[in-house]
Amino acid sequence: MNVTKVFCLCWVFLILPFVGSSQTALNQQEESHELINFYNRMGDSLKFTYPDTALFYYSLALVHAIESQNLNEQAMIKNRIGGSYYVIGDYFRALKFFTEALTLSQQQNDTHGIAVGLNNIGLILNVQEKYDQAIDYHKRSIVLCRQVNDSLMEHRNLFNLGITFNAMGAYDSALVYAQKAISYSQNMKNTEEELRVYNLLGEIYYNLGEYRTSFNAHLKVLQHTPYDNNWEKCYALTGIARAAHQLGYPDEALKYALQSRNLASEINALYDLKTISKILSDIYLEKKDYQRAFLYYVDYKAYSDSLFDQEKEREMNYLHFLQKEIENKELQYNFAQKQKELENKNLINIYYFTGGLLFLLLAILLWRNLALKNRMNVGLTAKNNIIARKNQELEQVNATKDRFFHMVAHDLKSPLSAMISFTDILQQNLDQFSEQEIRSFLNSLYQSSSQGFRLLENLLDWARLQSGAIEYTPDDLKILPLIDDTLLLLEPNAKEKQIAIETEFQHDLSASIDRNMFLTVLRNLVSNAIKFSGSGKRITIKAEKDNQALRIQVLDQGKGMSKEEVSRLFKIESHFTTPGTNNEQGTGIGLILCYDLTRKMGGELLVDSTLGVGSTFTMVLPQ
Repeated sequence: MNVTKVFCLCWVFLILPFVGSSQTALNQQEESHELINFYNRMGDSLKFTYPDTALFYYSLALVHAIESQNLNEQAMIKNRIGGSYYVIGDYFRALKFFTEALTLSQQQNDTHGIAVGLNNIGLILNVQEKYDQAIDYHKRSIVLCRQVNDSLMEHRNLFNLGITFNAMGAYDSALVYAQKAISYSQNMKNTEEELRVYNLLGEIYYNLGEYRTSFNAHLKVLQHTPYDNNWEKCYALTGIARAAHQLGYPDEALKYALQSRNLASEINALYDLKTISKILSDIYLEKKDYQRAFLYYVDYKAYSDSLFDQEKEREMNYLHFLQKEIENKELQYNFAQKQKELENKNLINIYYFTGGLLFLLLAILLWRNLALKNRMNVGLTAKNNIIARKNQELEQVNATKDRFFHMVAHDLKSPLSAMISFTDILQQNLDQFSEQEIRSFLNSLYQSSSQGFRLLENLLDWARLQSGAIEYTPDDLKILPLIDDTLLLLEPNAKEKQIAIETEFQHDLSASIDRNMFLTVLRNLVSNAIKFSGSGKRITIKAEKDNQALRIQVLDQGKGMSKEEVSRLFKIESHFTTPGTNNEQGTGIGLILCYDLTRKMGGELLVDSTLGVGSTFTMVLPQ
């Protein structure tokens, strides 16, 4: 190939990328718009159920909107992101994105976008208790909604004004705006919005002392079928229970309160769980069921503390977010500077491509540089992958550690709070209680202190195991005395629930095991079986041995577990506890300790459970 052909071929490659560039740009814009719509739809479908996941899709949509330089779409997406943060309760970030969206809409003179932004910021001002400013923003939004004939957004502003006036104690004004919102939703035939307003009316009437009207307003939400908004159902059940309690119908209030608590637990509505726990405590206190009244009061305090901790965590996360934002802006600036430098270099290279031998030599040099960069990029990518994997492992370890500390604080707080509350009640009202009631309090106090001691004992054993302070020292031991010692310790618990414990094994059975580790595992397994077995049920302990292993089985006829619960049973990062058949509170770490001790002994702990039938735990130890 001669120099002339090389020169012509190189110019073809230089010009070719610019041919059809206009059509390519158009196709890219259409593709970007389709992706934005797809990510927005995904986010909208998850906003109220999995807001964190919705934020992920909205962020992807925002990246494409920024790349396509579409300010209207950027404003719309930022409103969606702010809405997700509002659902989570992160009002700092919600206000940031709402404000940015409003600024973009104002730059484009988008009346509808400005109306949406004013309404959203009004919501945040209401949460911040800046009621006068919130009212001003909603009223300005209503004016713009009427200009663009947006009845739905006008309805939502009226609804939010009702919420604001109710929060500031102006119940008559709140009632006026709520009734206007009802009228709008009925004219639009929007059942979802109408039922939300009925829940608001129920709360306003409750604050006005009109408990019967409040009861009926919340009841309309439950009577509408089909209706699958569990958040509004939970709110309605809570409102009905609260109103029925004030009307002097404790049994009916209890029925709705328990339904609300079950639904709130399913959807993890902490605020509703806090409210309904206080209502249940008050109801049982009136019924003189002091033990349940106290247990629900402990739940109320725990949920209150949890909500307070979440608020503090959001504030810390917001400060961290601001720091990261500053770092990202610096990175973006540096990237833009380097991109400009690269563009200038490419422009200079184009000017020097004048042809001939010099052009060919320069092309060869560029090709060699590109090959070198590719090799360097491959090595850099491999190193980055290793670093990313190590970071992910470190994050998992940190998450497990944080989860463990949170679990210890939470589980220790409950029994200690119980003991403090019981002693406080007895100290202040001792003369008012009968001997039987005092004995009931003392029994509850004993249960709480026993729970705290068991938790502390298990935590110390687990911590010693993790630090390597516990050594595995097996001896040839008889199995019968070890089982007898365990049953003697737990016999009072079994008798209290009228549970029969049977054993099936050879009396001369022996095995090479660590005495303390074996007793700790067996004690926790039998105690767990008693906890989840109902009155009159049976627990069976089986022991058998062959040439390979010793197998100890604890079979119960208790509540059983689902496959999902079994999969999370021995993981410290997914720690959870379930109350027993007599509402016994567990430590949450007992089975994790059993699992780790069994592995320390070289064995394995197996679980076979059927929901509503019972569970079988099998400890397999090599021989």
